[in-house]
Amino acid sequence: MLSIILKPFLGKNKIGKPDLHPDTELSLSLIESGCLFARITGKTAVIIKGNVDECNIIKEFQMITIDFELIEKAEFPGLAFFLNINTKSGRRFRFEYFFSTESGDEREILGKMWADRNLDIILYSSGVDFVIRAEIPEGQAAELKSLLSKADLSLTTMPIP
Repeated sequence: MLSIILKPFLGKNKIGKPDLHPDTELSLSLIESGCLFARITGKTAVIIKGNVDECNIIKEFQMITIDFELIEKAEFPGLAFFLNINTKSGRRFRFEYFFSTESGDEREILGKMWADRNLDIILYSSGVDFVIRAEIPEGQAAELKSLLSKADLSLTTMPIP
């Protein structure tokens, strides 16, 4: 398992709320709460959907970490992604997403996250409420690359049914 402490940064300028693709909006309308990944204006973003109260609590984050775990099962080779948010009020939120390493689109998202060393975390209730820009520290990006390499290796060594 790889654990990464993200360094949130909001920059000196206020971050604008991005427009989401209609397909992304449709996907979000189908879930009550949870998360999904998307590419938005060239950046990798994890979109967290929750109610207004949850989004307001998460906005007051104190620490954000992500964990990755390689899943080496023939029926679902993948990478588990866990986003952990601790708030100033002491609340903890944990979101899970499972990337299929057989999907070119999902491997592209992971590769872009590693290459850019950053991730946008978008809070969404009835629309985009808040954007947190986060950076993956250099040393931990190298560990992520190693894990991604292992995921690619497992694809080539799996028996074909």
